[in-house]
Amino acid sequence: MSIGNKVKRVTIQKATLAPDGHGGSVLTWSPRCVVWAHERPLTWRESLAAAQVTAVLSSVLELHFRSDLSVRDRVKIGARTLEVEAVYDPFDTRKELYLVCSEVQ
Repeated sequence: MSIGNKVKRVTIQKATLAPDGHGGSVLTWSPRCVVWAHERPLTWRESLAAAQVTAVLSSVLELHFRSDLSVRDRVKIGARTLEVEAVYDPFDTRKELYLVCSEVQ
């Protein structure tokens, strides 16, 4: 667990549809929540389990457990944008949540 290491403020965004003014809609991102997280790189074992042998920078965000997050969300850390590839509770205790993310180019 990384309780004392959660020192990075991240914004988790959800996709929403907004009117485009011409009768249609356009995909926009609105904030879902702002949380404290610990960012670390994927371990070798996690990258093999996720079958990610690519040149894309992947990392794991460790945060306090939430039940409202999914792979349809994205994460903003300053100017960086991360797509959520997987969401899981590593110990099945509902205390922590891991978001496996890849950097948007």
